[in-house]
Amino acid sequence: MAGSPKEAMVLVVDVGPLMAQAPPGHVTPLENAKDAISMLLQRKMFSQSKDEVALILLGTQETANELAGTDEESYLNITVARPLGQPDFDLLEFVKNDIVPGPVSADFVDAIVVALDLVRNQTMGKKFETKRIVLFSNLAGEFTDDQLEGVINGMKALECEFNLIGLSLDDDDEDGGAPDQNGAGPPRKAPTPQQRAGAALIRHVIQEVDGVAYSESEALQMLSFFQKRNVRAAPWKVMLEVGTNLKIPVRGFIRVKECKPNSFKKVHARTLSKEDIHTTHEHRLNDDEETPVESTIDGYRYGNTIVPFSTDDENQMKFKTDAKCFDVLGFTRADNVKRQYYMGDSVRCFVAEEGDEPAAVALSAFIHALYETNMVAIVRYVYNKNSAPKVAFLSPHIKPNYECLLCIMLPFMEDMRKYTFSSLHPNNKNLPSDDQLSAVDDLIDNMNLVMPEKDEDGKQQQYLKPKLTFNPHLQRLYQCLSARALNPDDPQLPPPNQTILNYLQPQQDLLAQSAPCVDRLRAAFPLEVVTKKKEETTAQNIFGAGDEAEPAAKKPRLDADAGRDGGLTMAGLARGPVTEVGSVRPLEDFRAMVSRKDDDKFMEAAAQLQKRIEEIVMESFGDQFYSKAMECLQALRVESAKLGEPDQFNTFLRGFKETLFNKGRKDFWDSMVRERVTLISSEESPETSASKEEAEKFLEAAKQTTEEPEEMEEAEAEDLLAMM
Repeated sequence: MAGSPKEAMVLVVDVGPLMAQAPPGHVTPLENAKDAISMLLQRKMFSQSKDEVALILLGTQETANELAGTDEESYLNITVARPLGQPDFDLLEFVKNDIVPGPVSADFVDAIVVALDLVRNQTMGKKFETKRIVLFSNLAGEFTDDQLEGVINGMKALECEFNLIGLSLDDDDEDGGAPDQNGAGPPRKAPTPQQRAGAALIRHVIQEVDGVAYSESEALQMLSFFQKRNVRAAPWKVMLEVGTNLKIPVRGFIRVKECKPNSFKKVHARTLSKEDIHTTHEHRLNDDEETPVESTIDGYRYGNTIVPFSTDDENQMKFKTDAKCFDVLGFTRADNVKRQYYMGDSVRCFVAEEGDEPAAVALSAFIHALYETNMVAIVRYVYNKNSAPKVAFLSPHIKPNYECLLCIMLPFMEDMRKYTFSSLHPNNKNLPSDDQLSAVDDLIDNMNLVMPEKDEDGKQQQYLKPKLTFNPHLQRLYQCLSARALNPDDPQLPPPNQTILNYLQPQQDLLAQSAPCVDRLRAAFPLEVVTKKKEETTAQNIFGAGDEAEPAAKKPRLDADAGRDGGLTMAGLARGPVTEVGSVRPLEDFRAMVSRKDDDKFMEAAAQLQKRIEEIVMESFGDQFYSKAMECLQALRVESAKLGEPDQFNTFLRGFKETLFNKGRKDFWDSMVRERVTLISSEESPETSASKEEAEKFLEAAKQTTEEPEEMEEAEAEDLLAMM
């Protein structure tokens, strides 16, 4: 990767007595400046940037700068507290503890000249992409303007940017009393004549050098966020091949990628050194004999067997590609690539090779052709030699000042997850009314994140725009790390930044705007509390119907009961022949397939039902669908024994048992033990060699875990008898 751009920044801080004045109960401008500088330094330290920062104080008792010796009447009470260098905790501690109000007011124009001289001398021979002077002042002190043109020319010659933090130049001619930044700061006093004159001078400088001025609250809000290191990634250079004769040299840059925090390092608690901790790994056979690493091998589970896989096997298994690849496989309409197909952990943008005009023309024609036909290109993506091939799609992206191709990975068949959900409204009972649809539409319109106002460039603004929204998790982490570094003995961490917390809540103006819509929605969709009917405690519920209960033959046979047995029903005739065991009514579908007289579908139906049983158990929320899976499993066991296919059921049950334990579904296995769902023995079907003892032993693995609940149930029954 290429190095990130470096910046040389000189912070000029006014510490004069006028910066230490504020209304009672409010923070002084100097304290706000110190907070802003601390946040700025912490951002640079946590981002691990190579930027260099210098610190100049004006209004100090002493004078310490290189220009003071040339003129005894100028550049007084200005101190270079820190030359250019990478920010560290020493500078952060100096800003926090050693910047105090000074006794005199100094000329901020002289301080800017000292800063320009420092930039010229200390950046000579170094490569900086940006040079910047930041003045922290309320411009309330006296100044001279005889060097104004020299300051402007010097900034232009050094290509040095200029910023002011402390006074909003847009509002200097308005009446005071308005709270700064929507009430976030102290009441803004009317500018003094001296401040008006200073603001006019700084405004002229900013206009000449394209600088920017910020108020205290604006600066604090922008600097209250930490940023990770900004690394300029090296481009991925490759040939975009279309067919056999067209090759376009392109470069790919990462456009979007998840930002993850740096991992914590294990260090010694006393010395805080990583080198003081040594980690060793050893392999032992049966906890006795140490096994060298050379005697170990990777294994892959294949069914119930562990298949050994050596390093040579892994090398032979890898794809042997000659070089990186970026070939177009074909084209398809953009709407054929569904949103849920977007995969991968990043998005790359591709532009033509720098300086290659024919490539730029060819790629531009390719991009515009895709855009005008609403098509995307499907490509074969191989990052480098011996990398696994992937499939991606290229989408055209055209802006007024640039155009590129966006590359996003696509899934393979194994990456897809298929779920079958029942319809929200299988009949007209659940269809929403026009009033309900209108209420939801109004709520969406009133909670639209797009603001009605536009910015200075005429672009539509919106809340939570990704490129302007920081990650609350990362910001909180950096905030706590900074607090712990500066206050290692403080047991309490600071509360979360309120600006960060605001990201996790809806916008207040949107909530107020949508309140009537919420009330209308609540009225359109009335909710009622449904109380679950408590079952009556009777002896029949506790002990069951018993052997002497009324025979089932006396109960009327319903159409639904006939369907369970696979018999003919009106609903079954209406559906037609069943060809697949579905997920909604798997047991009925299985029985219907098995009962067909024209074709033997047992093996196919049994395999499909086995798959459905595993799906129901693994996708069940707790034990919600266990009873449904148990019915299917018991029916599969009965039919397998009756139709002479016990070995298929026994093979499935052995693998299913292992799956339950590996996937953390032991509670369903406990249900199988209680229901005595075990292997089909030779006594039940002569087609199998499994003995009765083997079938009994199959359930022993869970006997110890199930005995205790059974004893509890017996104890509860005895207590209930005592109560009766």
